[in-house]
Amino acid sequence: MNALSSTALSLATARRTIETGLAHAASLQVAGIAIAIVDAGANLLAFARSDDCFLGAIDLAQRKALTAVRFRAPTASLGALSGDGGPLRGIEHSHGGLVTFGGGEPLLDRDGRCVGAVGISGGSVDEDRAIAEHCRVRFLATLHHER
Repeated sequence: MNALSSTALSLATARRTIETGLAHAASLQVAGIAIAIVDAGANLLAFARSDDCFLGAIDLAQRKALTAVRFRAPTASLGALSGDGGPLRGIEHSHGGLVTFGGGEPLLDRDGRCVGAVGISGGSVDEDRAIAEHCRVRFLATLHHER
């Protein structure tokens, strides 16, 4: 079975998504990043970090991917929901390790089902978010191209 036609996220696809993220980070001149890919069950599938990545980015990238897959939503969208007065106010404190700022994006298949997520850390929040969004868009474009 072709992994791209399945609802499962393959290791090969995860690795391609990581390479896409690393290349986009380089094009933005963002150094020192970590990229984590988790499957739909929130299991770490693939991970890479650049040589100059700071230690905290390693954990944050994984937590961003986990948050995005658990909520089936970009981590940035949880920020407004979890802030003062938001319907999910303080959720990051009740669910240890959730991240409510940019850098995590769900990966959806052709039918809109979440098959995993990508988490980026090491740049600014805006840079992490841009790289994660690029990974999501390229992931979906690859699925449509392979059709």
